[in-house]
Amino acid sequence: MQDQNSRIKNQIITSIRRGRLVHAYAFTGGTAQQRTELGTWLCRTLFCEAEDKPCGECLPCRKFLHGNHEDFLIVKKPQDRESIVKDQILELTDRLMLKPFGSRYAVMIEDAQLMNAAAQNKLLKTLEEPASEAVIVLLADRREALLPTVLSRCVCFSLSDEASSFREEAAAEKLAGLILSGAEYYKKKAVLEDIIRDKDDSRTRAEDFLNALEARLMTLLKEEKTGNGKTSNEEVSRLSEAVKAVLEARRCIRQLHSVAYTLKQLCLRV
Repeated sequence: MQDQNSRIKNQIITSIRRGRLVHAYAFTGGTAQQRTELGTWLCRTLFCEAEDKPCGECLPCRKFLHGNHEDFLIVKKPQDRESIVKDQILELTDRLMLKPFGSRYAVMIEDAQLMNAAAQNKLLKTLEEPASEAVIVLLADRREALLPTVLSRCVCFSLSDEASSFREEAAAEKLAGLILSGAEYYKKKAVLEDIIRDKDDSRTRAEDFLNALEARLMTLLKEEKTGNGKTSNEEVSRLSEAVKAVLEARRCIRQLHSVAYTLKQLCLRV
């Protein structure tokens, strides 16, 4: 079985090849090593000039690997502070106003969960009106540490260092595809039967599944909206309504509603 990072990389590469690169990505959860590996891989991929990215041989790749790529910017918590502060984001936005040396900037914000509220709100303005030559990558140990408004402007990938999460991620990816195609209720319900039947751990698994489904739906939605004129209004509407349904289902799960009933209602709504 492909590991989680490899599957995410393949998904992003596919989007890039389809011309659906977005201006902000967020990798949340998992381990620090997992997040950093994905973040640096994505930034390096954005600079690579080869067809098979990242090649490690072109000039941008070599500069990146040697740590001297002019357009690669890192934001991290200063050693003498407890958080990433507004002034750091202001400095970043000032830099992004300048033309990059190459085709674009790639920005990686390490430990983004340490951004204080003022820093996140300042970053939000950049995400709302992005520079066309910049891609921002957020790395955070907890999704909930980032403002919902910030997350809503990123393609989000929720990571896990537990192998058991693969089941829920696979189910989420399958259900997202069925939602996008407008499949029948019974086909969507069949994807969730394993979680519904789990008498010991269904609530935890349901929440993990809903988190993965939300992330996948948001990715599909952003890809549809940046589809270079090929957007289907029906698909965008279907995905938008599905995200709302997932949020409602998660609220019900956390309020201790029946897992089976909640997931069946989700399948009816989407």
